[in-house]
Amino acid sequence: MQTCGGRIVCRRCQAFSKRTKRQCQGPAVEGKTKCRFHGGKSTGPRTAEGKQRVIDANTVHGLQTKLLREQYRKDNIELARLEQCLHKLGMKAPRTPGRKPLGLQSRGGFFA
Repeated sequence: MQTCGGRIVCRRCQAFSKRTKRQCQGPAVEGKTKCRFHGGKSTGPRTAEGKQRVIDANTVHGLQTKLLREQYRKDNIELARLEQCLHKLGMKAPRTPGRKPLGLQSRGGFFA
């Protein structure tokens, strides 16, 4: 890519837009494959403490931690068990659509 009337030659950013599916037209940061808007300026954690914080956070998109995902899974299993009980008792209660949680096991007995 040439900028400033051809006086500066640099690489193009390799990031793609989710919306348009087109490549970013910006110049990449020197020595990187992304522009400054798509993470080219990021160096990541450099100290041992910073790296450990990233490992401890263990987040997906910054919204959930491993502990929250585990709690969510347990809550879904409990909800499915309660729905099974209400269904077996013949009560008219809406059931959650979709497949059953992986931890839900049907055991023998009325309130299994």
